[in-house]
Amino acid sequence: MADPRFFRREGPFTLSRLAELAGLDGVAGELELATLASLETAGRDALGFFSDVKRADELANTKAGAVLIKAEHADLCPEQTLAVICPDPYRAMAQVTQIFYPDAAQSRPMGGVSAAHLVHRDAKIGKNVEIAPNVSIGAGAEIGDGCSLGAGVSIGHGVVLGRDCTVLPNASLAYALIGDRVIIQSGAVLGSDGFGFAPGASHAKVPQVGRVIVQADVEIGANASIDRGAFGDTVIGEGSKLDNLVHLAHNVQLGRHCFITACCAVAGSSVLGDYVQMGGCAAVTGHVTIGDRCVISAQAAVLRSFPADSQIAGSPGRLRSELYREMALVSRLRKTAEREKKS
Repeated sequence: MADPRFFRREGPFTLSRLAELAGLDGVAGELELATLASLETAGRDALGFFSDVKRADELANTKAGAVLIKAEHADLCPEQTLAVICPDPYRAMAQVTQIFYPDAAQSRPMGGVSAAHLVHRDAKIGKNVEIAPNVSIGAGAEIGDGCSLGAGVSIGHGVVLGRDCTVLPNASLAYALIGDRVIIQSGAVLGSDGFGFAPGASHAKVPQVGRVIVQADVEIGANASIDRGAFGDTVIGEGSKLDNLVHLAHNVQLGRHCFITACCAVAGSSVLGDYVQMGGCAAVTGHVTIGDRCVISAQAAVLRSFPADSQIAGSPGRLRSELYREMALVSRLRKTAEREKKS
């Protein structure tokens, strides 16, 4: 359950009002709901959600007052529980949770403005900005209305944050322009030096004079590292979500609404299209292009470009269908060798 020490809860709401706020059509009722909970822990004043038939036993035993559920599963609801029909219960659950816990939706801590912070006199701070202790904001930086900066956050000179951004404790932002409603988790570093050196007897450092541009509604996970561009910009497209420990090197161009999961890395100057997904610990080499909607499996090592809608797996990365054929061939050869050895 959500602990009130950490999360402010709105409500209660009638089912009709909740459905209206969440954009659920055709749902009405005066049942009063105070929270959203799992099927196992929900009481009569809670809304649950059901999206997996493997959990039918949990649904049968729930005490929830109402459950978000698909039409084809409605007959699984116990008699005392109201079925709230929706096409995608998981997505509806996300929308309802944002209504009950608006601060949690932005990963925003509860708090106001601390006196123990350092803001340069040339910085511009918008309205209703929350600033925790030990925050540093450099000259010429701009913090948009409604932003929240956690303890120990460093905002470098000239950095711009749009409206309603959340930067969690000990994150560091430099040489960056950030859009609206961006969430940056603890320990993330944006604008660090790209890895640029001219090799020789003594390697010469190449100054990195680009920026990091983060478009609206992006989320960047804890301890992620986003290098600024060498001469151009590193860009993260609108709505993309980066997990913890992700690294994007200098001049990477990440499209809109991508999913990049934990421990992934993309080397310099590579371009990933819109809606690309990368599984955990996958890596993309530099100067390649990955088309829109490509899916890169966990631990894949992508060493060349791929067109849109490719399913990529293996090391080196190739089309998943090719990898599976190779695996099947190797399996047949092994079985043949085993039979010959026995004969």
